[in-house]
Amino acid sequence: MSSRIRTSTLAAATIGLLAAAAFPTLAADSAGASRSGHLGSGHAQDRPTRVVQIVLDQLRPEFVEAFDMRNVKRLMRSGASYPDAYLGHMGSETVVSHNVMTSGMLPKHMGWSDEWFRDTQGLLGAVDGRYVTGSMSAAQFDTVIKAEGYPKLADYLHAAYPGKVVAAIGEKNYAVHTMGGPGADMRITFGGRTADCDDVPNEPTDLTWRGPAGVGVPAYIASPVCGRFYVDADRNLDYGTRTTAPAWMYAVEGNRDVPGLDPAHQGGDVWVTDAAFDVMDHEDWSGLLLTYGGIDKAGHMWGGLNDRPPYAGGDPRVHMAEIARTADEQVGRVVQRLKDDGLLDDTLIVLTTDHAQQTSKHFYGVDGLGRGNFNWYYGSDADETYLSSQPEIQRLVDETGNVEMSMQDSAIRTWLVDRSWSAKKDAASVMATLAGVRATYVLAGDRYRLTWHAPRSRWTASEWQWWRRHGQEIVNTAAADYGADVIGLLRDNASYGVAGDHGGAQESVQRIPIVFSGPGVKAGVRPRDAMRSVDIMPTVLRALGIPETHWTDGRAYRLP
Repeated sequence: MSSRIRTSTLAAATIGLLAAAAFPTLAADSAGASRSGHLGSGHAQDRPTRVVQIVLDQLRPEFVEAFDMRNVKRLMRSGASYPDAYLGHMGSETVVSHNVMTSGMLPKHMGWSDEWFRDTQGLLGAVDGRYVTGSMSAAQFDTVIKAEGYPKLADYLHAAYPGKVVAAIGEKNYAVHTMGGPGADMRITFGGRTADCDDVPNEPTDLTWRGPAGVGVPAYIASPVCGRFYVDADRNLDYGTRTTAPAWMYAVEGNRDVPGLDPAHQGGDVWVTDAAFDVMDHEDWSGLLLTYGGIDKAGHMWGGLNDRPPYAGGDPRVHMAEIARTADEQVGRVVQRLKDDGLLDDTLIVLTTDHAQQTSKHFYGVDGLGRGNFNWYYGSDADETYLSSQPEIQRLVDETGNVEMSMQDSAIRTWLVDRSWSAKKDAASVMATLAGVRATYVLAGDRYRLTWHAPRSRWTASEWQWWRRHGQEIVNTAAADYGADVIGLLRDNASYGVAGDHGGAQESVQRIPIVFSGPGVKAGVRPRDAMRSVDIMPTVLRALGIPETHWTDGRAYRLP
């Protein structure tokens, strides 16, 4: 159990007092700050009082040029873009990173660290209960966050700007719930397949449509049933991805992840922007946290940079070029809407991603229909079971006889039944023999101990340099009692999951874009600071002039 002092009540009580006392001085100190080149026009405040955070899930920096993302490039030119930025933590994946970037906490301090969660404190039920975090509810995430006692961006915004709305919106519920956190007024995402909106006479009830769901979903978005924000999520609407390798491992199922063909019920990234605009139409807001999942879906299915014409199969509209174009259009739409509303000169825009991506040139999973989750997960919880593993992980299970659960994508993270030191060392010894493994670590209190690494001759020069510089640092960010007992880092371009993957510590997975544009931020600057995802929230607070009232793991950079 964590020994850190629980400070949520104190933090909530003091944020507003400190912010109110500090703002006049902070505003005076920033008088005359330069804003040259910002996308807005006319007079601007010295500091922004609103923030729009845009997360393009799985946006590997190379995608911006490869798929000609013009609006993203324009945003980069309008402000500060950090070319040496990197994610900086293990669990380089959606359900971890969305919380890191809006809390300033590393996984070892935020309550969970991966796709599997061992509930060592019994917060959600039995002590040591097992949970797939991607299936946890908003209430479960909120319980874990509150137990750790840290405020999130939404809490700071509420304290600084009382009465103004903070909304988190996106296709993936676990991204929305963790990005917004318990302090967000609205967490708007897709619900389950619960509606029949096909309007086909004499057809039997066909519950294939998803509608808006989440926490605090306003009536103007939730209603009417089968209105604008309902989309067809029929599993048979797959655009050819269920019959084409490698996409069929993680195939499209309706229009949650893609816009689709119905102009009145577009899903995917278009849905997110349309919902955000509805919030902007109705609310006085201080924060919009927008997470777009389209690029992530295409990247997982096809392998990212490999996904170029002529296509092996599938409708062109579900390949990366079209998905990236759609995502880029949403960036342009959001910026234009801020300009049209006269808010651009009052808004700090942050663009980033939750993880980058690597193409699985060395693939150790099973390439078959629906294999994605079974390649990624081994284990079971109260409502999910994944015990049909790929051969390499099955070896780990069989040879140790001690695997409780495991997550494997571009790294292997394994939780054991027997967590004694000798048992962890034994499991690490077996893990070192698995395909693609380059280094193994075992959990030793508040850090991971390196137990083995491959000879220098088995590493490429770039692999070796990145690992020597960042491997231990990144692995240690997951070192908590709920973290994996044993970790295996993989070679570059290796994956156990799908065609394009995440999760590990390789440079291609860790290297991410971080962009700030807004009042006081100079245009076209490329600072050489190695900013990390955990630094985003402290930096946003500094830019807005909001003092931190709780410690964070991140650094508050002064934007140029």
